[in-house]
Amino acid sequence: MGSPQVKVIPSIILKEGSRRSYEKEAQLYNLLASEVVFETIRTVLGPLGYRKILVDTFGDTTITGDGATIMSELEVEHPAAKLIVDAAKSQNKEVGDGVTSLLVLTHLMFKEADSLIKIGIHPSIIIEVYTEGVRKGLDALKSELAIKIDPRNTDVLKKVVLSAISLSLSAESRERLADIAVEAVKRIIEKGFENTRVFDDFLKTEKKSGGSILDTRLVEGVALDKEIVHPDMPRRVENARIALLDMPVEVKKTETDEKLKFSDAKMIREFLKMEQKMMSDIVEKIAGLKVNAVFVQKGIDDYAQYLLAKKGIMSLRRVKKSDMEKLALATGAKIVSVLEDLTEDKLGFAGVVEERKIGSEKWTFVEKVPNNAVHTILVRGENDKIVDEAERIIKNCIAVLRTLIEEPYVLPGGGAAEVFFSRKLFEIAKGGREGIVLESLSRVFDSYVKQIVSNSGGDPEEILTELKAMHAKESNTTGFDAFSGSIIDAVEKNILDSYRVKKTAYLAALETATILLRVDDVITAAKMKPPKGREGGAEE
Repeated sequence: MGSPQVKVIPSIILKEGSRRSYEKEAQLYNLLASEVVFETIRTVLGPLGYRKILVDTFGDTTITGDGATIMSELEVEHPAAKLIVDAAKSQNKEVGDGVTSLLVLTHLMFKEADSLIKIGIHPSIIIEVYTEGVRKGLDALKSELAIKIDPRNTDVLKKVVLSAISLSLSAESRERLADIAVEAVKRIIEKGFENTRVFDDFLKTEKKSGGSILDTRLVEGVALDKEIVHPDMPRRVENARIALLDMPVEVKKTETDEKLKFSDAKMIREFLKMEQKMMSDIVEKIAGLKVNAVFVQKGIDDYAQYLLAKKGIMSLRRVKKSDMEKLALATGAKIVSVLEDLTEDKLGFAGVVEERKIGSEKWTFVEKVPNNAVHTILVRGENDKIVDEAERIIKNCIAVLRTLIEEPYVLPGGGAAEVFFSRKLFEIAKGGREGIVLESLSRVFDSYVKQIVSNSGGDPEEILTELKAMHAKESNTTGFDAFSGSIIDAVEKNILDSYRVKKTAYLAALETATILLRVDDVITAAKMKPPKGREGGAEE
């Protein structure tokens, strides 16, 4: 007679205070987390979307309608919400636009999939059909709807950029920012730098409140928010011979704290003379190379400033490392860390180096540089909040232009691409479980269009019905004009979107929703307890 079988109950041994939710409960919590992110972001979607006021833990406020900025400012705890936020950050890093679309589509896909699970369709089938549906839809978008453009055609580039800028700005401000972004990118690609990953090396963005957005301008060269260190130095230097020093122009300090004792005043005078001789040798070395503009990453001694001023050498100190790198790229100078390495071939050149007043501050401009692909966009605005938002818009515009150079295709905007996508999905739905899943995916893109219309003050159901009717008549470029609230031909009205941005947003939304669908267990570790002796604020 054998021994009785012992029944083993599987279990997970967790630390006290840990929490576990699984299957339906886990799915519900993830859906709720997705819903919270969606409700936060949905009203931002579209050209007439609302803005959010975000207040951080220090009390600083940010006013923005940019989905990426909103997500970066949110401090989320739920793992599903963190996953969605990470997806938004990746989208912003990859293409710089389409973050709000990604967030909205992620939730809509997840919500529709949850409804399918409730009627008995397995997540694996949903994921497989969704993936195939998005792939076929994107193929149809590119082959049947996308328009190939010439990335050197500035008129087309400007149309796409204008579509990416919120209509909440005045028409003049939108035109100004679009013109600057297009001109900056145009000058880079004219120099043959078509690798868009180097755009950040060539373009520098600075901001200064005061004036208006219309005062924003493109500087050919480098603009520095630094003033010349000595009042007797020249304020303008033409045909500048430039030295870039990553070293202090001052007496070296000892590595250890030492005290010097002098027995009489003569020793003090000798010591000071020795220090002055060191500064004089440095300045003579610079002057001997006929340098007339020096940019120093570290400090400049007061006596050295005096000597440089006597020699007529313009000098700036504590220049940021990133600015030094831009100066090196623009002027051809090499950054020198040891004075002995400063030779003729390490110098750079600029047609003009000049100090000018911007608002109440003094800035230094290095212009007419050999590498005129290097530019600074100086963003202006009535106050800090407007300047910050204008800077975000400029960066988004440049990111969109980058995608157009990488993949030169555009799509009709105003929801036309989403209505087309939805119709294609509905057409390939052949009944059965797969057909039901594809129809639910088509509803995702319908809901997306309805959200844009709703944010613009239109009737979502009525507009969507009309758009679908027009697309059924093969008017595939028909979209919704948020500004006028009417149905239009998006291509004729120059409402265009980057195909690359749309494609990346659709695929990222699919991937994020897929990951959430595959989760059936959430285990949250217990919070760490404070060390003994520190409970209740006790100190050592």
